[in-house]
Amino acid sequence: MTSSKGRAPVISLGDDFGTAVVEGGGITVELSDNGDVTVHTNGNVKLRPAANDHAKPESTEPKIGDRMADGSIYAGTSPDTGKAMYATPADAPLTMKWKAAMEYAAKLDAHGHDDWRVPTKSELNVLFQNRAAIGGFDVSGSNPAGWYWSSSQDYDYFAWAQRFSDGDQNYFYETSVSSLRCVR
Repeated sequence: MTSSKGRAPVISLGDDFGTAVVEGGGITVELSDNGDVTVHTNGNVKLRPAANDHAKPESTEPKIGDRMADGSIYAGTSPDTGKAMYATPADAPLTMKWKAAMEYAAKLDAHGHDDWRVPTKSELNVLFQNRAAIGGFDVSGSNPAGWYWSSSQDYDYFAWAQRFSDGDQNYFYETSVSSLRCVR
């Protein structure tokens, strides 16, 4: 085996034979007897499971519906931002008009965060799609509790809402009342 520069790699053993070092092609790899690997390179490093290790590595990504350490619920990925989206574990205490919902979310300081907001129409649909895992939604279909506000407006006096019994999205007068689940 030769390096990319045409020279054979150099392999050396540590004084106590507990460490092996492989050098070549501008890369140094140190292998210790406890399984640790140290790589010195300006290139990319790819990790693979150990040979004959068929166990799947545990994912550090939360699953939809997981309760975070702060008490919020992982709701999925926002289609608007591409970032993780978290929801409050319960609806706002009362149904409310759209403007009141926007004000409530902007003032909410819960679970160690003060950046809560009303979800967009697309984000609200993510909450609907994941409603069983997230939990606590009113899926009765009744008006107004079974409907949830989005922050997305339609025309001057209308805003989008979604019914959580069947996913129907529609716009309502902003003076109507609906439920609210905040996201961040």
